[in-house]
Amino acid sequence: MYIPVLWQDRIVEHPRRVAVTDLGNGVKEWAPDPGEVIQRGTQQSSTNFGNMDFGLVENALIVGLLGTNLRYVQDTVDNLRGQILNVALTNTLKYPASNAEKTIALPQMVNNTDYEVTAEVVTADGPVERVEVYGKALNAFKVNYYGSAKNVTVKLHVIGGLY
Repeated sequence: MYIPVLWQDRIVEHPRRVAVTDLGNGVKEWAPDPGEVIQRGTQQSSTNFGNMDFGLVENALIVGLLGTNLRYVQDTVDNLRGQILNVALTNTLKYPASNAEKTIALPQMVNNTDYEVTAEVVTADGPVERVEVYGKALNAFKVNYYGSAKNVTVKLHVIGGLY
């Protein structure tokens, strides 16, 4: 874990003062002459700067982890949002036989067949015993109903399977 270095400035009595020494032939040597040191300040060393490097690496790793978690949450929300389809089914046979089976293509292909399809009967011109969903594939599934109704409209909620 990153431990911050509490940097302190070097504070001297005369921060901009210099001593000038005449070396002859018009050559002068300029040297800092700060006077008394009031506060030494934090040493600018590889230990202190290296600690900052560890902090930057740790920060980058945390940002990467947060980005991965955010992507996971977005995928989960997309998975839960799902797809809604309205399907009209028709049965031309006499009750109890049914030929209302229909293959439903998914508007958005899923990545696995571990998705859930719930059916809701919207309209029917007779009794509907049950709606059956089966034969799930990555891009489609089959739906059928049983009952004496000739025409049934079903709303299908597809949840999951994207990630």
